[in-house]
Amino acid sequence: MTSRAIVVPFHLYTPFGKSFYDPIYKYFMQQMQEYKNEYTKLYLIDSNWGLEAEYDNVEVIKVNPSLRYYDAYKEALPKIKEDLVLLLDNDMVVYRKGRIDAIFEPIERGSRNVVSIYDTIGKTYKELGDKSKFCPYLFATSKELLMKYRDCEWGPNMPEHETLGKLTEMMLKDGLKPYEMVEDKSNFLFDGTKDAEKGKDLGYYHIRSGSLPAYLLATINGGDPKTYYDYLKNQPKSEYLRQIAWYWYMCYSIKDEDNMLALTRILQDAGVSEGDWYEYFFKFVKYHNLPFKIITYASQKAIRAD
Repeated sequence: MTSRAIVVPFHLYTPFGKSFYDPIYKYFMQQMQEYKNEYTKLYLIDSNWGLEAEYDNVEVIKVNPSLRYYDAYKEALPKIKEDLVLLLDNDMVVYRKGRIDAIFEPIERGSRNVVSIYDTIGKTYKELGDKSKFCPYLFATSKELLMKYRDCEWGPNMPEHETLGKLTEMMLKDGLKPYEMVEDKSNFLFDGTKDAEKGKDLGYYHIRSGSLPAYLLATINGGDPKTYYDYLKNQPKSEYLRQIAWYWYMCYSIKDEDNMLALTRILQDAGVSEGDWYEYFFKFVKYHNLPFKIITYASQKAIRAD
């Protein structure tokens, strides 16, 4: 039977405020344990997080914090024992049974060598349906095959290529057959802007910069307040509120009321009222068709999504 490994990097973006990053880790582990029958082992690449293996199917690989995450993958790869390898970002939300199976199955059937989300920026290839490259936040192949490309540059070398751009080029030159996992980039934003009446509901979703709320909370509570206020002032409000909605959803899912309360500081500083936030959040959950259970908020109000 083919064995399957999932490999995920964890890196703290501040030397303080680790408790604010905890929901990202705890939520990721919760979803991975829910679907543990769809893979053999989960490898956590720990650059500065201080992780310990909490489950029998989890192994922590410590790496130098100065390593770029794609180089950390290269260092960790020889330590992986399984036949197939799936690289995931820790802000990849998996919320439906069978999604992890669907990633590995084309490789196991032998019809494809690589399974990945495809990017649309940069040089395009007909083999990718005129898209540009494999994406590092969802990329699967065999360990034996990937080991042959450890001497290839996996990182960006602009303007020639972005992350995994050179690896994509080399694999396609060697005649490897790829399979595309569709990406859901649909958004429902606080200002009411949305890409469609509902998201694609693929059962997986890459948040993109999902650590941003944790970074902001850590910064205002232990870093330079100017950095925090400058970010709120200069960055698109709807975008960071989108990221906060995902972080809020993580906190809901793991029942982390402390960090939900901490988030209210950012909402207040952004000029968002409690009522407006709840209205947006419930619509956000429905838009993406996310699993949602009623829990009790710290104020003892029952929060419903229906």
